[in-house]
Amino acid sequence: MGDNKIVIYSPGRANLIGEHTDYNDGFVLPFAIKRYIKIEIEPSKRFKVFSQQLKKGIEFDTPTKTNSWADYVIGMIVKLQEHGYRVEPFTMHVDSDLPMGAGLSSSAALEVGAGYAISQMMGYEINREELAKIAHECEVEFVGVRCGIMDQYTVALSKEDHALFIDTMTREYKYVPLRLDDTKLYLINSGVKHELGSSEYNKRRHECELSLQAMGKSSFREVTLEDVEKIQDPVLKKRALHVVTENARVLKTLTALEDDNLVLVGKYLYESHYSLKDNYEVSCEEIDFLIEKLREYSNVLGARIVGAGFGGSIIVLAKGNFESIFEKVAASYRVKFGISPTLLNVETSNGVHRVL
Repeated sequence: MGDNKIVIYSPGRANLIGEHTDYNDGFVLPFAIKRYIKIEIEPSKRFKVFSQQLKKGIEFDTPTKTNSWADYVIGMIVKLQEHGYRVEPFTMHVDSDLPMGAGLSSSAALEVGAGYAISQMMGYEINREELAKIAHECEVEFVGVRCGIMDQYTVALSKEDHALFIDTMTREYKYVPLRLDDTKLYLINSGVKHELGSSEYNKRRHECELSLQAMGKSSFREVTLEDVEKIQDPVLKKRALHVVTENARVLKTLTALEDDNLVLVGKYLYESHYSLKDNYEVSCEEIDFLIEKLREYSNVLGARIVGAGFGGSIIVLAKGNFESIFEKVAASYRVKFGISPTLLNVETSNGVHRVL
């Protein structure tokens, strides 16, 4: 890499609460974390994209789909061009300390980071909201994952020491101070990722659409608990129940944060988990085991599964020395499942930014 090299840090994200609501016109409360995809970019004769993790790269003249990790970058080239932005060939090196498959949204970090890096290299400014929307188009239309906008918005727009409250229907957002004092947020990576993940994710989306049809509604924002009660199909009823109660929990969490009532925030995290387990059915035996073990300690204010589900990570809100609690929980988890979970101390971060 030469003197023209630009270096970008694009953060992962954790979601405090509001799970599986972002594609249902719901509310979410995520924040960016100090774990990054590092992108180095400089002009070159051909497009070259190299991954430090995978120790492999790809070269091309014309951006076309490859059905590989590189599509998150290639899709951004295509989408930026569609939006009228000029993109000239570059060499890009991608490195990361974001654990893959832990539900920390490495894909959105790569999309937003690549788009931001290209704009910096080409010397034009893209409004952050527009950058997030282009990255979302890349994921949905180019990569082919029908996700909501939460991840891209969080990576592009986050502010340190704040969560980002997003109304995914109107796409309005506001910054919510996270005053945690002696309380900290952690992520526990369960070390399991069940293959069900992606197929079940699309299935849940479809079930939510069917439950709306059953209630004669076009959006969950029009749905009350009384409407949910009228659904005949027990599975569809449970899916709708999760979305409606989870939206309410996000709003209650917002109020609790404004009142600095972290005990209440913790309570809502547990409630969210049990709804994801029983109503949305996206948890798994390993995650449930961890949650039940964590509940035995009064220092742990709350915890829940995060991300698409079927493994991945748990977010934990805890006081005092959580590391020693984690060691005990991890020991019993290893005995039962033969897997070592890992602990990530979570610090909030700014959104995508240039460091060089």
